[in-house]
Amino acid sequence: MNELIRDPNTRKVLDRVSDGVIVTNLERKIVFINETARRLLRYSEGEVAEACCKQITRSSECEYSCPMTRAMQNGQDMSGVPMWYRTKDGQLLNCLTSVTLLRDDSGHIVGGVEVFNDISQITRLQESAQERFSFSSIIGHNKTMQEVFDLIKLVAETDSTVLITGESGTGKEMVANAIHFNSTRRSRAFVKVNCAALNEGVLESELFGHVRGAFTGAIADKMGRFELAHGGTIFLDEIAEIPPATQVKLLRVLQEGELERVGSARSTKVDVRVVAATNRDLVTALEEGSFRQDLYYRLNVFRITLPPLRERRDDVPLLVDHFIKKISAKMPAKKVERIEADALARLMDYRFPGNIRELENLVEHAAIRCQEGIIRTRDLPLPSSAQPEESPMPLYQIHSPLETLERDLILKTLDANEWKISRTAQHLGISRVTLWRKMKEYGVQKRTAATT
Repeated sequence: MNELIRDPNTRKVLDRVSDGVIVTNLERKIVFINETARRLLRYSEGEVAEACCKQITRSSECEYSCPMTRAMQNGQDMSGVPMWYRTKDGQLLNCLTSVTLLRDDSGHIVGGVEVFNDISQITRLQESAQERFSFSSIIGHNKTMQEVFDLIKLVAETDSTVLITGESGTGKEMVANAIHFNSTRRSRAFVKVNCAALNEGVLESELFGHVRGAFTGAIADKMGRFELAHGGTIFLDEIAEIPPATQVKLLRVLQEGELERVGSARSTKVDVRVVAATNRDLVTALEEGSFRQDLYYRLNVFRITLPPLRERRDDVPLLVDHFIKKISAKMPAKKVERIEADALARLMDYRFPGNIRELENLVEHAAIRCQEGIIRTRDLPLPSSAQPEESPMPLYQIHSPLETLERDLILKTLDANEWKISRTAQHLGISRVTLWRKMKEYGVQKRTAATT
């Protein structure tokens, strides 16, 4: 073992590999540590000579389930062991570790090589993806949105085709993300195509691919999006914009699971789940003859309809809070921390023709304009008729419970509507029952004035 480690060429190769390498003897003392391992563990050259490995790695497994000890006891190499290492300055590294035993000419174990790679960044990316595409990433406590969540959970577990409908900006792509990343296909490709962004010739080639010489400029074979999504999911956004000729080919993929590249007569089998979305009324498109009836029935296996924001106004405070936090992270210099209750009330009263996307843009615009980290009504780019006069309203930290802000908003709206429950509920975009429930939950006492 010593002769191997002393060889300068061996040491040079080991120092250049991207994994950490630690070689120990039977007493678990380090006889060699490569440059990568030193860098990951924050040690300088020569600092770990003759040290016991557990003093350097301070692994989560050192005391109870050391893979090197287990390998030596069982006489077998080990691989893919998840472990936590602690650096010299106390930072934790999430690693995958493998152990290879070293033997002499007689086959006796004389030491071992521990190889580990830092997967902390990969783990963070996976956690970020899971958080981004989890149901919690779709903001909404509204009853209709809760029904949408239930539908997503039901269909995500299947391979059924899904049609998502709703106005522009209601979050159709986020629903498609949630369906794929909560399905059995989550580890496979998720390919997105905006059908409205491509003209007919380009769209057909993008979806189904082409062969060399199929048309001018086709200098090589090209794989289409359906082939790229094999085993996974394809999201066809703005499905109503697909031209009739391409609709025929899409129908064949849905019916038979096969396609032909442009310019080719050879069929290719594909296993792809289709999730489609549109902001148009497909029934009207059927009547107009711009969309095939047979394709419609193939797509409309399981429909999820997203409500416009004006029909779920009770979600506006949640969405505003979410966007302020998101925008604050993008603009740390602005330090946007507070919003005026009156500004939130104006947003609650707005109809949002652009839905959630418009709301996010409004909040970002206001965040750029606001002073001292406070979003006020004057910062919102709403129509002038919707802008109220300045009034001294309480300010709230964005990290304060949203319930506090919602309670004050309910009180303010009740006062503005003379405590008439029906009118107040209509103004807030919620039912009478929901308003009564929230008043009881927040301890809001009904006055003796008229309540109808």
